[in-house]
Amino acid sequence: MKNILKISTLLILILTIISCGNNESKHTEGDDHKNEHSEEEGHNEGEETPNKVALKLNQLEIMGIELGNLSQLNLGASLKVNGQLELPPQNMASVSAIIGGRVQSVAVVEGDFVKKGQIIATLNNPEIISMQRAYLAAKSNLTYLEKDYGRKKELEKDGITSARAFQEAEAAYLNAKADLNAAKATLNLMGMNIAAIEKGVIVASIPVIAPIQGFIQKIEINIGKSVAPEQEMFEIVDNNFLHLGLNVFEKDIEKLSIGQKIAFTLSTRPNKMYEAEIFALGKAFDLDTRSVKVHAKIIGTHEGLLTGMFVEARISTDSKLVAALPDEAFVNEKGLDYIFVQIEKDEDDLVLEKIQVIKGVSDLGFSEVQFSNPMEKNILIVTKGAYYVNSELNKGEFEGHDH
Repeated sequence: MKNILKISTLLILILTIISCGNNESKHTEGDDHKNEHSEEEGHNEGEETPNKVALKLNQLEIMGIELGNLSQLNLGASLKVNGQLELPPQNMASVSAIIGGRVQSVAVVEGDFVKKGQIIATLNNPEIISMQRAYLAAKSNLTYLEKDYGRKKELEKDGITSARAFQEAEAAYLNAKADLNAAKATLNLMGMNIAAIEKGVIVASIPVIAPIQGFIQKIEINIGKSVAPEQEMFEIVDNNFLHLGLNVFEKDIEKLSIGQKIAFTLSTRPNKMYEAEIFALGKAFDLDTRSVKVHAKIIGTHEGLLTGMFVEARISTDSKLVAALPDEAFVNEKGLDYIFVQIEKDEDDLVLEKIQVIKGVSDLGFSEVQFSNPMEKNILIVTKGAYYVNSELNKGEFEGHDH
């Protein structure tokens, strides 16, 4: 009996040892599997998609990439109108000569700035010499007739000469005076130097004078060309008074008032936003277009703006401003919108970071942008060429995977 108990006890002990060994083996295998899984997760986390890209500064110009700041624009309720850049009549000048002639010299080229009264060309004409000689003759004749008139006047007072002789002398003097004044006015109108002519200095050419200050926009002559009287030779524009001329439909005119803000772009430069402010509402109604002309002065720089350029404008009807970027600043991937912001820069390189944003209402080539985290006020953002930056980022990502 005792032997049976010993054998039973021994069997139980052996089974217990085997069982413990199996449990330990299973535990070890589980831990190993868990560790392997953790390592895989850690490895996957280490392969997170990169969101930063470094570019050489000379790449920006080559790839057409531009950086800028956020704009505050009204992209909400507004009127969409078209128009063009205009100048008041007093700020445009078509330059011609009083008399015809052959072009002796041209002193300007298109785009030059000129001051009022500046000589921009000279003309030759033999008639000019005759006109100066006629002026000097009229001046000399007036001097003689003036003395004769004075002498006859004294004689008439003393009863020595007849009233008729005095009246004839007076009429001759007044006619000569009128002739001299007319000749002088003509020479002045031609830009001639009267003081020099009276000293006997006769010139064979007349100057062509700029009637206003501004930029030479058009030149229609060259040296040796013959021009007729009143033929247009130059066109001068003073762009300091450049403004918008917008056509607003009759149903919308009541929504407008002086002082309202306008955002506009050029049809040739849709990604550049300009600002203006209404200063005049037209009083004439165009029956053909069913519209009224509205005038707005440009706020800020006039650089790159020329008269006659067509514009697309938005007239704000409320005061809600939003942070906005050009449409070229956004890239879309899998239904999500991203932009690139500058986070580092040195003499040769800059580093851009790709961040997700919410793209809101769009208009005039701009879109509202909303950030999940507050951004610095003057942070630099890729405003043009974000697509190419994203391509560089993806290229770097693919090269990293291949490696």
